[in-house]
Amino acid sequence: MQELDPYRKLTLLKPEGNRRVEKHKLSWLESVGEDLKNMGTRNWMRKSQDSETCRTILEEAKVHQGL
Repeated sequence: MQELDPYRKLTLLKPEGNRRVEKHKLSWLESVGEDLKNMGTRNWMRKSQDSETCRTILEEAKVHQGL
């Protein structure tokens, strides 16, 4: 991806701004990883390459409480 690509900015770069001290800034990708970790999904990056497995994970996430 190019450095100025908007998709790269949304998924990989850290958000700017101020937050409370105890909260660290997460990129969108890190937030997704945390949510999937809370669901018990491991190796989600590799699993997301398979469209059927990815679809199954997304359906589970829709009904998961606490996300």
